[in-house]
Amino acid sequence: MTQLTAQEVLAKIQAGQSLKQAELSAINLENAQLDKGDFSESYLKRAILNKASCQAANFSGATLIFSQLNGANLKECQLINAVLTHAELSEVRLEAAIAKGAKFYGATLICANGTQAVLDEADFRESDGTRSQFIKADCNSTAFNRATFNGANFSGASLVRAQWAEASLVATSFTSANLEQAVFDSATLTNANFSNANVLNVDLRQANLTEAIFVSAQLDWSNLSETKLANAEFQTASLFNTILRGADFRLAVFRGADLREANFEDAQLEGVRLEGCKVRKAIFTGATGLSEGQKFWLDENQALNVA
Repeated sequence: MTQLTAQEVLAKIQAGQSLKQAELSAINLENAQLDKGDFSESYLKRAILNKASCQAANFSGATLIFSQLNGANLKECQLINAVLTHAELSEVRLEAAIAKGAKFYGATLICANGTQAVLDEADFRESDGTRSQFIKADCNSTAFNRATFNGANFSGASLVRAQWAEASLVATSFTSANLEQAVFDSATLTNANFSNANVLNVDLRQANLTEAIFVSAQLDWSNLSETKLANAEFQTASLFNTILRGADFRLAVFRGADLREANFEDAQLEGVRLEGCKVRKAIFTGATGLSEGQKFWLDENQALNVA
């Protein structure tokens, strides 16, 4: 297939002609006006699209490996099954983009804005989305394993069954997000904020959640075994039947939380605050650090195996 020039591409866009399956590798379209262009299934490996305006363009099935899209406007774009492996997308605009199944493996998305984007089943493994925004985005069954999203904002996002194993999520916000059945095993989540989030049946085993905030979060049936939760906040949260075996809760605050049937076996509980908690049938076998007053109160309120 003949390689098109930048001038030919711009002429076709202006004339409303499709560039479907076009050969555009290494093309330089920096700052170009490409709104509503049809680039579906086109080949754009190492293409330069920095600060290009591609609003409502169609890149579905396109190959954009190692491409540069820093500062580009991809608002309302179609990126279904697009391949953006190792692409540069810092400060890119992805608001309301449709990128289901897109591959962002190893991509750079620093300060990207994906507010209300549809990213279900996308692949963000080993990508860098530091300080990015995915507010109210759909990221169901999306893979973020070993990715870095420190300081990112997923407030109100749908992240059902999302995979975050070994990800770095320092000070990331998940407020009011739906994280049901998500997996965060061995992730770093220090200072992360899960206030009012749905964290039902989530795997947080061996994660670092030091100083994390779970105010009014729903953590029922989740697994937090061997997690680091020192100084974490759980005020008015629900941890019904949650597994907390071997977790470090030193100085954690549980005021008003629902801890019924939670399993605190072998947990570290020095300095925890339990005022107003529901603790019926919560298990404290081998737990350490409780004061004598707390032990008496737990026993009086039908907690189990308080030694």
